[in-house]
Amino acid sequence: MANARKCDRCGKLYEEYNVGYNKKKPNGIQLISLDTSHKYFGYFLMDLCPDCMDQFQEWLKQQNSK
Repeated sequence: MANARKCDRCGKLYEEYNVGYNKKKPNGIQLISLDTSHKYFGYFLMDLCPDCMDQFQEWLKQQNSK
């Protein structure tokens, strides 16, 4: 049985997807703060539905190509 989730961006309900360690298929984002030795401190976790994750990844690709 899958767990139901609610997207933190659009509010849509969805079933969990891409659970586990898979760098090519993320299912959420997290903001972090880096110190001078690149140790990080995470906060603000955001679950994204598949549609919002696709939109986020497309936006990220466009930013990287500028």
